[in-house]
Amino acid sequence: MIVIKFVNKLLSVFDIAIVRRSSLSRLTSEAARSPIMPVEPLAVVSIASVQDLIADHISTLQQDLVRGRISSQWHVIDQVEGLLPAPVSLTCELCGASHLLSSFKVLESHCVFGGGRLIRHQCPDCDAVFGPSKMMRLSPAELSQDYAVHYSVYQEGDSTDLEIRTFHALNPTKEGIYLNFGAGGWSKSVQILREQGWNVMAYEPHHSGDASHEPYVISSEQELNHIKFDGIFSNNVLEHFRHPLQEMRSMSQLLKPGGKMSHTTPCFEYLYEFTRFHLFFYLGRSREVLAEKANLLIDSYTEDGEFINYIYSVKH
Repeated sequence: MIVIKFVNKLLSVFDIAIVRRSSLSRLTSEAARSPIMPVEPLAVVSIASVQDLIADHISTLQQDLVRGRISSQWHVIDQVEGLLPAPVSLTCELCGASHLLSSFKVLESHCVFGGGRLIRHQCPDCDAVFGPSKMMRLSPAELSQDYAVHYSVYQEGDSTDLEIRTFHALNPTKEGIYLNFGAGGWSKSVQILREQGWNVMAYEPHHSGDASHEPYVISSEQELNHIKFDGIFSNNVLEHFRHPLQEMRSMSQLLKPGGKMSHTTPCFEYLYEFTRFHLFFYLGRSREVLAEKANLLIDSYTEDGEFINYIYSVKH
């Protein structure tokens, strides 16, 4: 009886209760004889259906708990940061220019994924917007853990069409081999392109890449470094890099002679600033600075609404 009471308490949110079949028959019979008002027949559900409802409810509660933990963690961090003295000077995370803090424009937002206040700075020399500093200070292991927790309760939107458009911006050939860098375990673009006859592979260092057993999905940097590509493409990736210059240089070393890179992100403007995971926005002069410092040439540029794409080649 104790178990039944507990289960019925869980089911109360669905307006469902477990009763004995004899009790159900008696209640149905009494309701049918009632002269007061007609009563709709009582529904009978299977134990399997009840188990599914309970499992769904528990899953929802677990996700709510994780989201609450995320919000609480970053709220505490924000409170602690508010007590610390502001630095006198600041160094741009992209071009390396150092100035008094007052020389940097401050841009403030709020993370819709429970990450609290987002305070970023715009470099007066190269126009790059970088931050929030609380994310920049995380170690690689801490940042990876934050992503893992985030993806346990949130899902990425479908960017398949944008990824395919970014791929075709390379003017690919069927003889070439291409890489979707940071494809995401949820991506369908590589599968679609391969079905169309393109030799495309995917690189995803996040654990979602490990979960895929497809031979064309690469999840380790060691494996990646043994392959050369005619082209590399990414969608919504550059803004996530903690060290974009280092990442761009590393990618360029994966190219065959004459190979190109195609990178698309709305964060070539100050868009989608409402997530703590977007660490860089490449505004104004920073687009050329990014290419120059990574030893790359900008071959072409396309802007069509939020589809902002740059094609790069290696400088010789």
